[in-house]
Amino acid sequence: MDFSHLFETDREMAVDMAMAREYASLGGSALALASTMYFWLVRANRERAQLTVHPIKDICGRVVLHQECLSVYHRLLPADKRYCVMYWLHLAVVNNSSLPNALLGARISLQLGNGEWREMDVQHEAPDTELFPVNIDPLTTCSLKLALATITPDCEFQNDFAGREALAGDMLPRQVPIRIELQGLQDRIYKAELLDSGNGLSRTVVQPRAAAA
Repeated sequence: MDFSHLFETDREMAVDMAMAREYASLGGSALALASTMYFWLVRANRERAQLTVHPIKDICGRVVLHQECLSVYHRLLPADKRYCVMYWLHLAVVNNSSLPNALLGARISLQLGNGEWREMDVQHEAPDTELFPVNIDPLTTCSLKLALATITPDCEFQNDFAGREALAGDMLPRQVPIRIELQGLQDRIYKAELLDSGNGLSRTVVQPRAAAA
């Protein structure tokens, strides 16, 4: 009897099994590689420096007199009939990375009522407190309590607390666009744009005209 066809079948089966084992090995290697790449991509994304900015309170402001804030007047040097106006802005800065970060500086601009973007003098709301640097642990939040100062145009105003608040509010639009640039480690810049509701600002109340007699 001729058994050669049986031996041929056995050889084919052996080859098929070897190829199957090779494919399985290659599949396992590919799966392991894909898993490793996914792990490193996820890890790299988690470790990527990511800072986001969120407002905590509405912006508020008023004109500050010379004796109230000497350092601001010395930096801005307003001319006659011009005054320093200060706005207070409270922000939360969120570190979305699994690595620590730090804030080394900030540039903040407000859009005025005439459409002009004005870069503000930035300091801590407590005049004797240094604002930067601020260290931020991984996946945590830090608080920035900012005092933003600029110069008023030539103006006269009711020099009482309500009048100074109203002048500050009148300089800004009803809703206040804010541009923020935070400097982090390794010269990274994190940009954000906010739109404040303006609800924290006082405004001059325009009285309706009296009816003609």
